[in-house]
Amino acid sequence: MTYPDIALGLILVGLSAYLVFGGADFGAGFWHLLAFRRRDHERPHGARDLAGVPGEHDVIEQAMGPMWEANHVWLIFVMVMTWTAFPPIFAALMTEYWVPLSLAALGVLVRGSAFVFWKAVPDRGWYALAFGVSSILTPYCMGAVAGAIAAHRASWLSGPAVYAGLLTTALCAYLAAVYLTGDARRVAGPEVVARFRLHALAAGTVVGVLALPGAAVLGVRSPLIGVSAAAGVISLGLLLLRRYLLVRATAAPAVAAVLWGAAELSGLDFRQAAAQDAVLQVAFCALGIGAVVLVPSMAWLFLLFQRAAGPAVVDGRQAEPE
Repeated sequence: MTYPDIALGLILVGLSAYLVFGGADFGAGFWHLLAFRRRDHERPHGARDLAGVPGEHDVIEQAMGPMWEANHVWLIFVMVMTWTAFPPIFAALMTEYWVPLSLAALGVLVRGSAFVFWKAVPDRGWYALAFGVSSILTPYCMGAVAGAIAAHRASWLSGPAVYAGLLTTALCAYLAAVYLTGDARRVAGPEVVARFRLHALAAGTVVGVLALPGAAVLGVRSPLIGVSAAAGVISLGLLLLRRYLLVRATAAPAVAAVLWGAAELSGLDFRQAAAQDAVLQVAFCALGIGAVVLVPSMAWLFLLFQRAAGPAVVDGRQAEPE
């Protein structure tokens, strides 16, 4: 295995992490927008139901609280690694797809600002709308760029790019619903749990309808697509059985396998565009030093947050952990 192969593998790992973790945050913005339009008029912002159980917005905000900005570190890693390891490819892609990438960056900024102001101001309607729309725009644009690259540098407005953008948005919504179902079980009532469970089942079905025919049309022959399909079916079964902890372990690889399976379509000559081995060696050393600090810190932050959440309330009683 050569240094360019290792660099490419690390980039795909970073993209997978951003899709699984950051993508779930984008999907949470989608469900946040739907919940606002459906139920916000029924109760004041921040108020809880008669049983004192948090609602959908409370679950989403608590789930996103500690990690939603930290997850962007994976995107920064991918960009820096691509720039360092494959500078001609980085320059070409940034030049060719600057419009959708700029829209995605704008979406990240608007989304972060809207989420903060949504929680701080009384008149929050426009902020909820901005948060939700930008949470849809950003993954769509990123997915469209990925689809355009997979279609051998097609336009980001081409059919494959639009398909990939829609699929990426659906994948994010599915992951978010799966994660939020488990979070709602710990901190909210059965009504909220049931709603997120239905969201997850619906989004998973949409992903299946989009992913398998699309893979066949685009000519994706990687066995990883089969792995993704199998993991997706298992995930839907676990949701039906209400195994909310186990489904997290199957939903994430079901989504990540789509990215890895489609990566072979890009046709980019990474080895010819790679930086010199000396440059890659220095980059790997810097990455190793940073990972020693970053990865345990993020894992510890996540564990502390999970422990801080209260137990679930189901039928008026605290639910036992799964």
